[in-house]
Amino acid sequence: MINERIIEIEVTAEDLEIMRADGVSESELPALGIKKYRPSRHIFKDKVMVLLDADIVEHFKDTTHKEDKEIYQTNINQTLRQVIESEKRIK
Repeated sequence: MINERIIEIEVTAEDLEIMRADGVSESELPALGIKKYRPSRHIFKDKVMVLLDADIVEHFKDTTHKEDKEIYQTNINQTLRQVIESEKRIK
């Protein structure tokens, strides 16, 4: 796996306020305190353009709570991660 090292990050109340101001949804905010992360999974994200069939996008939007429609992208990411993890277990 890429970058298996674990790093520790302290999340403060000020950090959370900055994240909220940057548009991070409440459901994606980390908890306060010192957290351990694998950088490749929890910190770094690549912004890419992926063309998906309209019915796929609608499915994820429809299964997301109405008050937080933008989280559908997170749900797509989590679903893809589950597929990858299940493929690793099969190998």
